[in-house]
Amino acid sequence: MPDYRNYSFDDFILDDRFRDWVLENSPTDQAFWNEWLQMNPDKVDVVLAARQFVSQMKQVQENLSDEELASEVARIQINRRKIQEPNQLQSPKRFRVWAQIAAAIALIGLSTLAFYYWYTPTTPIAIYQRTVEQQAGTLQEVENTSNASQLVRLPDGSKVTLYKGSRISFPRAFTSQQREVFLVGEAFFDIVRRPKQPFMVYTNQLTTKVLGTSFTVRAYRDDKEAKVVVRTGKVSVFRTPPSGKLSEMGSNEPALILTPNQQATYQASDRLLERSLVALPEPLMNSAGQPQTLVFDHTPVVSVFEKLEAVFGIVINYDAELLAGCELTAEFGSESLFEKLDLICRATDSTYEVIDAQIVVHSKGCR
Repeated sequence: MPDYRNYSFDDFILDDRFRDWVLENSPTDQAFWNEWLQMNPDKVDVVLAARQFVSQMKQVQENLSDEELASEVARIQINRRKIQEPNQLQSPKRFRVWAQIAAAIALIGLSTLAFYYWYTPTTPIAIYQRTVEQQAGTLQEVENTSNASQLVRLPDGSKVTLYKGSRISFPRAFTSQQREVFLVGEAFFDIVRRPKQPFMVYTNQLTTKVLGTSFTVRAYRDDKEAKVVVRTGKVSVFRTPPSGKLSEMGSNEPALILTPNQQATYQASDRLLERSLVALPEPLMNSAGQPQTLVFDHTPVVSVFEKLEAVFGIVINYDAELLAGCELTAEFGSESLFEKLDLICRATDSTYEVIDAQIVVHSKGCR
């Protein structure tokens, strides 16, 4: 048996037993490698990186024709002979396997450097992935390199709209305890409701926990700001611990609870997580799926605010006693929430401001 302690990244991805473990994952191989990793914790990062690489290359090579692969392998062999002395060349069998992998990388556009960045052990998302892989096996990865958004279907039937330049990883089958995915970039999630199986979205900056809802997560690699925006349902948002330890999640501060038309924004410079309203709150969809027309005829303003709260799912704070004598006659259609509020406040000599994702109305009352 080879001494795996001396293996490099290249050695692992070319080793037959290692590749069998990744691609077949038999109980015997799984037991061997789990025990070996426990005895050699310093090799965990390179093993998991090689494991994910082998899994991705299998998917890539399935998309290549034999002619494409053979042509690219021949080109790589010629170029390699030009830059190396004969006594420096690898054995034919070993090089042939590596050349096939290199050909797949060249044709499909995978980047080993980007892959290594994704698995950098100092990033929280890499540590989370390592934990999940130990429970659920090799993760499946989808990267959107096109200019259009890409639809990704998850094992539980949930749907993800993956935007340009974004990447998502997830187990081929979720565990019974919870559903976990890893995101770099931006995606819109439409999650199947399963109260006993929470859905977790991990990024390097924020962690989002939901039961069943629709929301957007934006957390690109180099951005100084990360954001979670809720369209329907309710989500909990945590700052991702820099240590990457799940046990520290929410231990130092409570989760930020978001409801429709609310967003959480994280600033990397000061690690500040704040809740606010979205720039343009949207009406919650009615049973017919159409925007509502609101008609008021000498309607008490208090009732108008209650109606707007129900339509947009946003809390409006006001002094009901001061506004008791105020009435409104108006018809609202496609105006934004803030345009509606401007008209109401103009008619009642009031003002408003947004504080912590709530609207606060200031009024002197109506005569």
